Amino acid sequence: MESVTQKDAVRIWASDLQTWMSSVFQKIGVPPADAEIVTHVLVDADLTGRSTHGVSRLPLYVDRLESKLICATPRLRFESTGQPSMLRLDGGNGLGPLVAWRANEKAIELARDYGSSIIAVHHSNHCGAMSAYCSEAARQGMIVIALTNSPPGIPPWGGREAFFGTNPIAFGFPRGGDSPPLVIDMATSVVARGNIIQALRLGRPIPLGWAIDKHGNPTTDAQAALEGALLPMAGAKGYALALAVEVLTGILSGAGIGPEVKNPYTDHSGPSNVGHFFMVFNPGNLLPLSEFGARMNFMEAAIRDVPPAEGAHVAVPGDRSEALRVQYLSEGVPIDKALLTQLNELGLRYGVPGLR
Repeated sequence: MESVTQKDAVRIWASDLQTWMSSVFQKIGVPPADAEIVTHVLVDADLTGRSTHGVSRLPLYVDRLESKLICATPRLRFESTGQPSMLRLDGGNGLGPLVAWRANEKAIELARDYGSSIIAVHHSNHCGAMSAYCSEAARQGMIVIALTNSPPGIPPWGGREAFFGTNPIAFGFPRGGDSPPLVIDMATSVVARGNIIQALRLGRPIPLGWAIDKHGNPTTDAQAALEGALLPMAGAKGYALALAVEVLTGILSGAGIGPEVKNPYTDHSGPSNVGHFFMVFNPGNLLPLSEFGARMNFMEAAIRDVPPAEGAHVAVPGDRSEALRVQYLSEGVPIDKALLTQLNELGLRYGVPGLR
């Protein structure tokens, strides 16, 4: 889908966005340190071109906080499994980016001590783009696999009603030195649900092949797609991956499974109970870090040396995201005018001066 363009966007400095959003969260009762974490995750999504999971989610988070469907001051409890490097985390129904950040942080700490770690999370909420957590772990020299489930979005193969979420799979790998981490973050649907939500908000159609309506028919209407289901990537293979993510994030953690995970936009009957899963390990325990970095660089150089197809260029995952990060840090983050109006109206309710 076409991203926010220069014509319909206003540029806001990333630091101003973070300060402004943190102020809004604090006005609702989120502690300052927690607000900083949440806003960092959301702004990072916009900086890397994942605007569907960034600042645009603020109104949803505020709505759930106001309705007491998300706890502003959660009690996060790490639960023993009998294995010091494997824990479950009860997120206390806190803001998803906060819960996921603390889980990832603990997993990194344990991986330093034990070589590898697993944290399975329940009682959480939508946590933004998984890329933020993968980048953080990889910057600290760790390899990470990060997963989350989500409200029903993908039908089981052969079905017409959504059951599994778009259940993203993300990886983070250190490159060594000052190079940015290599991050892979992808939904198990053709596109993330956030793209459909953004298309609806902007009044745009979606490409054919993204989704079906509630009758199982292909659709280009975003509203019909949200009432129907997204299609899994790679057909039955994407569905199988979504199922695997559900086992690790829902069943293993004790979180909601399939339709038990409530849609935060439409279901106000109770907490969402989203589950996350973080597996972190230190590559230095398998291979000297200098050799690991050298082999990563060798592979990447070899990839880029592959002759490009006509009219194309050879890329490595994350190239576009890092290019956008550099651009947006120097020029400002593009926020579409309709969203900016919505944000400023939200800020006005809490006495926070508007963005401009």
